[in-house]
Amino acid sequence: MKLRKAIPMMMPGYDGAVETGTETRISGERSKFNLLRCRPGSFEWRYGRKTADAALYHAGIKFAELWEFAGTASASSPDLGAIGGGMWRGIQNGRLDAMDKIDAARESIGSVGTALLVDYLVMGSTASEMGPKYSMDGRTMAIILDHHLHSCAKHFLHT
Repeated sequence: MKLRKAIPMMMPGYDGAVETGTETRISGERSKFNLLRCRPGSFEWRYGRKTADAALYHAGIKFAELWEFAGTASASSPDLGAIGGGMWRGIQNGRLDAMDKIDAARESIGSVGTALLVDYLVMGSTASEMGPKYSMDGRTMAIILDHHLHSCAKHFLHT
């Protein structure tokens, strides 16, 4: 079976997302073809398609997962008062652990870097969408996001 190269499909989704193929290295001799759906300019588009940025991609995914586990990722996440049913009272241990890891990452990355990464990684904004919010152009925002993503990867490397 011959694996295809990364070729974007022509029919975008309602939000501008496209499907692109990418190869994931399994071992020294084997790789697996995956289909990735992402918006051009998003985190997945920039870091998920290239193997050279695999460490940054995995650090970003881990950062976003922590926010999901903590239940603070989006408006659709359950609020802290609505956790558990029946006789359960309080916050679950996994959620508390994720919150502690988020606090440690915030101390390591900084509050501004954390806010930018949440907007980029968790909320799914693109660098060109974020630029006007922070009074800069999209290219400058992409450089700043890359810097904070390197800080995120260094943090998770040492924890």
